Amino acid sequence: EIGTLRVLGFRRREIYLSILVESMMLSLLGGVLGCALALPMNGLATGTMSQTTFAEVAFEFRITGELLVKGLLFALVMGVIGGLLPARLAARKPVLDALRAV
Repeated sequence: EIGTLRVLGFRRREIYLSILVESMMLSLLGGVLGCALALPMNGLATGTMSQTTFAEVAFEFRITGELLVKGLLFALVMGVIGGLLPARLAARKPVLDALRAV
C-alpha cells in the first residue's frame, strides 16, 4: 500500500500524515466504544469491609461528561503516540522496498 502510494506520487509527508490520522481514528473509535461500554455501569455501587476497623467502605461508579471527554482525549493521545513510529518508518521506506513487501 505504501509503495503504491509512493509510485502514484504521494510525498513522504502525506504518507506520514495519512498513517498518523488512521492511527488517531482507530484509537478514537476504541475510545468511543469504551465509553459506550462503560455507560451501562454508571451508578453501580459496591462496597468492601475494612480489615482494621471492620467498617464498610462503599464505592460508587459515576461517569460524568468530563470523565468521558478525558477518556476520549486519552485515547486520542495514545493513538498519536502509538502511530508516530510506524508512520515515520513507513514514510521513510524506499519505494522499491515498499513494493517488494507486497
